[in-house]
Amino acid sequence: MDMSRRLICLGLVLALGFSSSLAAVDRVGQAHSDNISGDLDVWQRIAFRPSAALQRAPQIKLAIETRGPSMQGLVRIPGGLASNFDTGFGLTVVDLVNPGDEARGYTEIVAVEIAFTQSAPGQTFRVFAAED
Repeated sequence: MDMSRRLICLGLVLALGFSSSLAAVDRVGQAHSDNISGDLDVWQRIAFRPSAALQRAPQIKLAIETRGPSMQGLVRIPGGLASNFDTGFGLTVVDLVNPGDEARGYTEIVAVEIAFTQSAPGQTFRVFAAED
């Protein structure tokens, strides 16, 4: 079996094994499911569709979930400030500030960008907007 098939199979196995650790976090919008982590220190753009209430919100809570070793890196709304994250062995929630202000308006959130500084080859992750 070639390496790309192994990574896809590993990704599917990990995706099927995600736990119900999200019981305390309500999903508001899904950015992308079951991504396979890529190169380190490279920004990956992920299309994002939060609920209508969050599309122009001044800030959002973004949940990042993984299975396996800790994933670390930076995440941001394009044009905004980056926040660092560490998933530990499961789930982390990060507050992201939306560029803009009340006078000029806030940017419509259509994507998030993520860059990993630590991940395992073929490791999968999920990103989605969350409420407390």
